[in-house]
Amino acid sequence: MKIGIAGGREEADYLIGLLMKDKHRLIIINDDRTYCEHLAAEYDKVSVVYGNPGSEEVLSDAGIKGADVIIALSGKDADNLEICQLAKQMFSVRKTVCMVKNPGNVEIFKELGIDQVISPVHILAQYITQSS
Repeated sequence: MKIGIAGGREEADYLIGLLMKDKHRLIIINDDRTYCEHLAAEYDKVSVVYGNPGSEEVLSDAGIKGADVIIALSGKDADNLEICQLAKQMFSVRKTVCMVKNPGNVEIFKELGIDQVISPVHILAQYITQSS
């Protein structure tokens, strides 16, 4: 699969390692130049693009058009929403996955067309309430 990973730091690094095992074609887009240099040195079979993943031009240059999935891992929920919406509407990315910090954004983002919205806090709360 062709998978874009936008933003993130440690989570992106771990995710890249896991997805590379299954030989997916990965496109990493990050607005931290030093981090991009680290990723390019660490993973030789991954396309790493420096730039704002919420920019139409950067997504175009990254070659995200027609990707199977984009995963937005930025630290800001609004940025992740923007990345996913741009990818789906402008670049025909099939599936969007968005990480959110605010669990209140899960349902809202789904209503706005994001395919999968993940909130670690929400998942933790569900786990605690289901196991008691």
